[in-house]
Amino acid sequence: MSEGAGLERLLAQSGIPAGAGEADLLRRYLRLLQKWNGRINLTARGEWDAIEPLVREGVWSAGLYPPGERFHLDIGSGAGFPALILRIFNPGMKLEMVESRGKKAAFLETAAWELGFGEVRVHAERLEAFLRRSATDKRWDSISWKAIRLSGAELEALRLHSGAHTRFWMFHGASPAGDPEALRDGFGLEERRPVPGTKGAWLSIYAPAEARA
Repeated sequence: MSEGAGLERLLAQSGIPAGAGEADLLRRYLRLLQKWNGRINLTARGEWDAIEPLVREGVWSAGLYPPGERFHLDIGSGAGFPALILRIFNPGMKLEMVESRGKKAAFLETAAWELGFGEVRVHAERLEAFLRRSATDKRWDSISWKAIRLSGAELEALRLHSGAHTRFWMFHGASPAGDPEALRDGFGLEERRPVPGTKGAWLSIYAPAEARA
Protein backbone atom coordinates (compact mmCIF):
# COMPACT_ATOMS: atom_id res chain seq x y z
CA MET A 1 0.00 0.00 0.00
CA SER A 2 1.27 3.48 -0.81
CA GLU A 3 2.01 5.93 1.99
CA GLY A 4 -0.77 8.26 0.88
CA ALA A 5 -3.43 5.56 0.84
CA GLY A 6 -2.12 4.04 4.06
CA LEU A 7 -2.22 7.33 5.90
CA GLU A 8 -5.76 8.11 4.76
CA ARG A 9 -6.87 4.71 5.99
CA LEU A 10 -5.16 5.26 9.34
CA LEU A 11 -6.82 8.67 9.71
CA ALA A 12 -10.23 7.15 8.98
CA GLN A 13 -9.66 4.33 11.47
CA SER A 14 -8.62 6.88 14.10
CA GLY A 15 -11.71 9.02 13.54
CA ILE A 16 -9.74 12.01 12.24
CA PRO A 17 -11.48 13.91 9.40
CA ALA A 18 -9.41 13.96 6.22
CA GLY A 19 -9.81 17.74 6.01
CA ALA A 20 -8.77 18.45 9.61
CA GLY A 21 -5.80 20.71 10.22
CA GLU A 22 -4.06 17.93 12.15
CA ALA A 23 -4.42 15.59 9.17
CA ASP A 24 -2.78 18.17 6.89
CA LEU A 25 0.10 18.68 9.33
CA LEU A 26 0.61 14.92 9.55
CA ARG A 27 0.77 14.66 5.74
CA ARG A 28 3.31 17.49 5.60
CA TYR A 29 5.43 15.90 8.31
CA LEU A 30 5.52 12.55 6.51
CA ARG A 31 6.43 14.21 3.20
CA LEU A 32 9.38 15.88 4.93
CA LEU A 33 10.34 12.57 6.50
CA GLN A 34 10.41 10.82 3.11
CA LYS A 35 12.38 13.69 1.56
CA TRP A 36 15.08 13.53 4.23
CA ASN A 37 15.01 9.76 4.67
CA GLY A 38 16.77 9.17 1.38
CA ARG A 39 19.70 11.27 2.53
CA ILE A 40 20.30 10.57 6.19
CA ASN A 41 18.36 7.38 7.05
CA LEU A 42 16.03 8.83 9.66
CA THR A 43 14.30 5.46 9.88
CA ALA A 44 15.73 2.02 9.15
CA ARG A 45 13.20 1.57 6.33
CA GLY A 46 11.14 4.15 4.51
CA GLU A 47 8.27 2.00 3.24
CA TRP A 48 4.81 2.67 4.62
CA ASP A 49 4.55 -0.77 6.27
CA ALA A 50 7.61 0.12 8.37
CA ILE A 51 6.54 3.68 9.20
CA GLU A 52 2.85 2.97 9.78
CA PRO A 53 3.29 1.48 13.30
CA LEU A 54 5.23 4.59 14.36
CA VAL A 55 2.53 6.90 13.01
CA ARG A 56 -0.25 4.83 14.55
CA GLU A 57 1.48 4.84 17.93
CA GLY A 58 1.86 8.62 17.80
CA VAL A 59 -1.76 9.25 16.83
CA TRP A 60 -3.01 6.84 19.49
CA SER A 61 -0.87 8.28 22.27
CA ALA A 62 -1.84 11.84 21.28
CA GLY A 63 -5.39 10.90 22.18
CA LEU A 64 -4.26 10.04 25.72
CA TYR A 65 -2.35 13.27 26.22
CA PRO A 66 -3.70 15.72 28.85
CA PRO A 67 -5.27 18.84 27.32
CA GLY A 68 -4.10 22.38 27.87
CA GLU A 69 -0.75 24.13 27.95
CA ARG A 70 2.03 21.78 28.98
CA PHE A 71 5.81 21.95 28.94
CA HIS A 72 7.06 18.73 27.37
CA LEU A 73 10.59 17.32 27.08
CA ASP A 74 11.28 14.49 24.61
CA ILE A 75 14.60 12.62 24.81
CA GLY A 76 16.38 10.98 21.88
CA SER A 77 13.79 12.35 19.47
CA GLY A 78 15.31 10.84 16.31
CA ALA A 79 12.87 11.25 13.41
CA GLY A 80 10.22 12.85 15.65
CA PHE A 81 8.22 9.77 16.66
CA PRO A 82 6.15 10.27 18.71
CA ALA A 83 7.04 13.81 19.87
CA LEU A 84 6.10 15.72 16.72
CA ILE A 85 2.86 13.79 16.35
CA LEU A 86 2.00 14.55 19.98
CA ARG A 87 2.60 18.22 19.17
CA ILE A 88 0.49 18.10 15.99
CA PHE A 89 -2.56 16.95 17.95
CA ASN A 90 -1.89 19.06 21.06
CA PRO A 91 -1.28 22.68 20.04
CA GLY A 92 -0.96 23.78 23.67
CA MET A 93 2.24 21.76 24.06
CA LYS A 94 5.50 23.66 24.56
CA LEU A 95 7.88 21.06 23.18
CA GLU A 96 11.62 20.66 23.67
CA MET A 97 13.50 17.81 21.98
CA VAL A 98 16.96 16.54 22.88
CA GLU A 99 18.74 14.75 20.02
CA SER A 100 22.51 14.29 20.15
CA ARG A 101 22.90 13.21 16.49
CA GLY A 102 23.47 16.38 14.49
CA LYS A 103 21.79 15.35 11.24
CA LYS A 104 18.66 14.16 12.99
CA ALA A 105 18.57 17.31 15.09
CA ALA A 106 18.77 19.32 11.85
CA PHE A 107 15.78 17.41 10.50
CA LEU A 108 13.78 18.06 13.66
CA GLU A 109 14.54 21.79 13.47
CA THR A 110 13.50 21.87 9.81
CA ALA A 111 10.32 19.89 10.46
CA ALA A 112 9.31 22.16 13.35
CA TRP A 113 9.88 25.22 11.16
CA GLU A 114 8.04 23.80 8.15
CA LEU A 115 5.08 22.79 10.30
CA GLY A 116 4.87 26.26 11.82
CA PHE A 117 5.87 25.19 15.34
CA GLY A 118 7.87 28.29 16.17
CA GLU A 119 7.84 27.54 19.89
CA VAL A 120 9.48 24.10 19.51
CA ARG A 121 13.14 23.93 20.59
CA VAL A 122 15.67 21.31 19.49
CA HIS A 123 18.82 20.74 21.56
CA ALA A 124 21.60 19.01 19.61
CA GLU A 125 23.45 17.55 22.57
CA ARG A 126 23.46 14.65 24.99
CA LEU A 127 20.86 14.56 27.74
CA GLU A 128 23.43 14.86 30.52
CA ALA A 129 24.89 18.06 29.06
CA PHE A 130 21.45 19.52 28.40
CA LEU A 131 20.25 18.92 31.96
CA ARG A 132 23.51 20.25 33.40
CA ARG A 133 22.98 23.63 31.75
CA SER A 134 19.23 23.76 32.39
CA ALA A 135 18.08 26.05 35.18
CA THR A 136 17.80 24.25 38.50
CA ASP A 137 14.20 25.41 38.84
CA LYS A 138 13.23 24.16 35.37
CA ARG A 139 10.24 21.83 35.55
CA TRP A 140 8.52 19.91 32.75
CA ASP A 141 4.93 18.73 32.92
CA SER A 142 5.62 15.70 30.72
CA ILE A 143 8.85 13.89 29.80
CA SER A 144 8.94 11.18 27.14
CA TRP A 145 11.40 8.83 25.49
CA LYS A 146 11.26 5.92 23.07
CA ALA A 147 13.67 3.14 22.10
CA ILE A 148 16.45 4.32 24.44
CA ARG A 149 17.37 3.01 27.88
CA LEU A 150 18.01 5.71 30.46
CA SER A 151 20.55 5.09 33.21
CA GLY A 152 19.87 5.53 36.89
CA ALA A 153 21.84 8.78 36.89
CA GLU A 154 19.82 10.12 33.95
CA LEU A 155 16.51 9.18 35.56
CA GLU A 156 17.53 10.82 38.83
CA ALA A 157 18.60 14.00 36.99
CA LEU A 158 15.22 14.09 35.24
CA ARG A 159 13.41 13.56 38.53
CA LEU A 160 15.17 16.65 39.91
CA HIS A 161 13.60 18.61 37.05
CA SER A 162 10.12 17.32 37.80
CA GLY A 163 7.33 18.25 40.16
CA ALA A 164 4.57 16.22 41.74
CA HIS A 165 2.46 16.91 38.63
CA THR A 166 5.11 15.66 36.16
CA ARG A 167 4.43 12.45 34.27
CA PHE A 168 7.07 10.35 32.51
CA TRP A 169 5.93 8.72 29.25
CA MET A 170 8.06 5.71 28.40
CA PHE A 171 7.52 3.97 25.04
CA HIS A 172 9.17 0.56 25.20
CA GLY A 173 9.21 -3.10 24.28
CA ALA A 174 8.89 -6.07 26.61
CA SER A 175 10.98 -4.44 29.35
CA PRO A 176 10.77 -0.84 30.63
CA ALA A 177 13.43 1.40 29.07
CA GLY A 178 15.10 2.55 32.26
CA ASP A 179 17.30 1.32 35.07
CA PRO A 180 15.04 -1.01 37.11
CA GLU A 181 16.44 0.03 40.50
CA ALA A 182 16.08 3.74 39.73
CA LEU A 183 12.52 3.22 38.51
CA ARG A 184 11.62 1.25 41.62
CA ASP A 185 13.13 3.77 44.05
CA GLY A 186 12.33 7.07 42.36
CA PHE A 187 9.10 6.53 40.46
CA GLY A 188 5.68 4.94 40.68
CA LEU A 189 3.94 3.27 37.75
CA GLU A 190 0.53 4.86 37.14
CA GLU A 191 -0.55 2.89 34.10
CA ARG A 192 0.78 0.62 31.38
CA ARG A 193 -1.02 0.19 28.08
CA PRO A 194 -0.27 -2.00 25.04
CA VAL A 195 0.16 0.01 21.85
CA PRO A 196 -2.69 -1.00 19.51
CA GLY A 197 -1.61 -2.88 16.41
CA THR A 198 2.05 -3.32 17.43
CA LYS A 199 2.91 -6.58 19.15
CA GLY A 200 5.18 -6.21 22.15
CA ALA A 201 5.02 -2.39 22.25
CA TRP A 202 3.94 -0.60 25.42
CA LEU A 203 3.40 2.86 26.86
CA SER A 204 4.17 3.11 30.58
CA ILE A 205 3.36 6.32 32.45
CA TYR A 206 5.26 6.99 35.68
CA ALA A 207 4.97 9.62 38.40
CA PRO A 208 7.84 10.74 40.63
CA ALA A 209 7.85 8.86 43.92
CA GLU A 210 6.98 11.94 45.97
CA ALA A 211 3.71 12.26 44.02
CA ARG A 212 2.75 8.76 45.14
CA ALA A 213 3.47 9.30 48.83
